[in-house]
Amino acid sequence: MRTFSLVFVLFISMYTSISMAQELTITREGFTVLYDKTVPLEATEMVASRAEKGFAIVGAYLAQAKSYAGKPYSEPIKIIIDPKNDGPFQRGATIKIPQTRVLNIHKGNTEGRTDIGLIHEITHVLAASFNRSNRDRFYDDGLAVYLQHRFGLSNYPNFTQDLYLSTVEVAAKHGSFIPLVETEATRRANESRTGRQLAYLQEGAFTQFLIENYGLNAYFRIYHGEDLKIVTGKSMDELESDWLKVLTAIKL
Repeated sequence: MRTFSLVFVLFISMYTSISMAQELTITREGFTVLYDKTVPLEATEMVASRAEKGFAIVGAYLAQAKSYAGKPYSEPIKIIIDPKNDGPFQRGATIKIPQTRVLNIHKGNTEGRTDIGLIHEITHVLAASFNRSNRDRFYDDGLAVYLQHRFGLSNYPNFTQDLYLSTVEVAAKHGSFIPLVETEATRRANESRTGRQLAYLQEGAFTQFLIENYGLNAYFRIYHGEDLKIVTGKSMDELESDWLKVLTAIKL
């Protein structure tokens, strides 16, 4: 019995030590960054600084639209520098940023990726479309890609290139544009890296098209569930046709 108790105490002690090591924190107004002792404080400060700027920029941009419904999550916002994930990820009010990318950027080993994807994920935390709960993130990822392009650094899927130009270029590699009704399925299937990249690009480029042609307020009315034709006067097929005319006219 004494042996079992000793082992149990040692296990709890070890578990607590591991948990504590993984939960070093930096707190800023509105969010907390969690990291472990393998991440230098300077690298964590870089993440916190970029997040602070990101929340300010995205928040100010969204607030321009009277039809923006506001932050969808009430729980505290956390940003985790995650040693497990390969790419940035958001669930609810929690953002996970890959530790390897943070460390590479901190060391200057960027290989063209100078961004950790925070603008994209912050957009997901501050805005949720009417249909996200049904796993339809067409408008969510469209807005996140668009704002990442507007306000982020070099990052997937367009790496600072104009969204329209990048969409046309990747569509040529893919063999064709993806019908907009199929972009979500293509993105989730992940069978083709080119197809997945193109799906993200098309959602971002179509978001840009809607905002440029109908305005940010109209876009958020659509984003939050109003009928597309009532807002724009056109069906999805008609809008897609108008959008493709612009893309197909672009010469690389």
